[in-house]
Amino acid sequence: WVSLEQAQDIVARGGKWLDVRLPSEFDNYRMEGAINLPLYFIRLKLKSLDRDTPYVVCCDTGRGSSAAAYILSERGFRAAVLKGGLAATQLAPK
Repeated sequence: WVSLEQAQDIVARGGKWLDVRLPSEFDNYRMEGAINLPLYFIRLKLKSLDRDTPYVVCCDTGRGSSAAAYILSERGFRAAVLKGGLAATQLAPK
């Protein structure tokens, strides 16, 4: 679990945002440069991800992203979870 500041630092050093929400949710708001890979597709699409890239996994609350980060970690990826999810950022609609 990482704070927004820690997550931004990971991305600034070459990491990527991995948003595991539904495409319709992703279309409403997202972190700049985020990849959308819905949680229900993650096992099927692992080959589309780079094992050398650290990922900051995010969703609205952190629940789905923690499940996705667990799956990624089990398969050799470096994954962190955005603490509090996107709901805790300034991006979330009020």
